Amino acid sequence: MGEMTVTTVRRRAMVFAVAALLVSVGATAGWAHCDGMSGPVAQAALHALGQGDFASVQIWVGPGQEDELRARFDEALRVRQQGDAVREMADRYFIETAVRLHREAEGMPYTGVKPAAEPEPGIAAAERALESGDITDVTGYLSERMTQAVEEWFTEALEARERRDQSVEAGREWVDAYVKYIVFVETLDSAISEGPAHGVDGH
Repeated sequence: MGEMTVTTVRRRAMVFAVAALLVSVGATAGWAHCDGMSGPVAQAALHALGQGDFASVQIWVGPGQEDELRARFDEALRVRQQGDAVREMADRYFIETAVRLHREAEGMPYTGVKPAAEPEPGIAAAERALESGDITDVTGYLSERMTQAVEEWFTEALEARERRDQSVEAGREWVDAYVKYIVFVETLDSAISEGPAHGVDGH
């Protein structure tokens, strides 16, 4: 078994668990999802510009950010009619502003707008569930992922437990596998109790 610290296991487990919780409660703007061109914020920004509907993007930022977003929206609307090249630049600038402000409202760092890409399977399942009104799509996906992950750590711990009396090294492998298994389960349980790590503008 490869070397891995308890801290590393805890961090990986927490990332998985919180991501699972985010999609399970319908929070479609995940960490890597809401800052992409194919994400909901960018799409809302494009819709707002195309339809002149500021409210459709306004909801993605906090009340204290509305003035800045509105100013950039009005600017983009004025200049985007000057030609395709100008419109593309104006649209991009407004999208970047909307995504940046949204990330700030989440309390997350802004690192630019990512290229369009297919969402992660968990996020895709969460969005399909919202569209259909049927949560079984996302709960089934999460149940399968969580069961598989826990079974893997459990199996390693169980097998190491059976070998633990063979040598000191085997005993240490058992302790390592035991700690990883217990920490993984504990971290999942704690994440479920604590809920999502962040929302938008304090909500």
